[in-house]
Amino acid sequence: MKRDPQLRSLSSDHHRALVMARKMERASKTDRIDPETLSEIKAFCQNELEPHFSTEENALLPPLKKCGEHRLVEQTLREHAEMRALAARLEQRDVLQQFSRLLKQHVRFEEKTLFEVCQEKLGPIELGATEENRPNKMRDTRRQEP
Repeated sequence: MKRDPQLRSLSSDHHRALVMARKMERASKTDRIDPETLSEIKAFCQNELEPHFSTEENALLPPLKKCGEHRLVEQTLREHAEMRALAARLEQRDVLQQFSRLLKQHVRFEEKTLFEVCQEKLGPIELGATEENRPNKMRDTRRQEP
């Protein structure tokens, strides 16, 4: 199914997530995790992944729950919680491997299942809330002069 334009920014986040998952996987196979790579991964978790989770949790999951999609909502929240817990321990190679695997699996779940159900069950107002709830979305608050 073609991706709804209002979900495209969340969907495009997934490309970056997959790139970072590959980086995590490579880093976990080295004898010592490069501090610069680890710093980049931590920054990704804090500055990109967490806002992505927040947008989904605040904009998509509540209306999905109202539609009766409790299983999808619970799975999404459970996986977000698992990744948040793992993100606190990324210095460990086995944790980095586990995080990479979970992140890739989670992206597939969201693209193939969660977003498809969102497009089927949610209307334009609910889908539009995703852009409005993106924490890093820049809003022009300057007053427009006539």
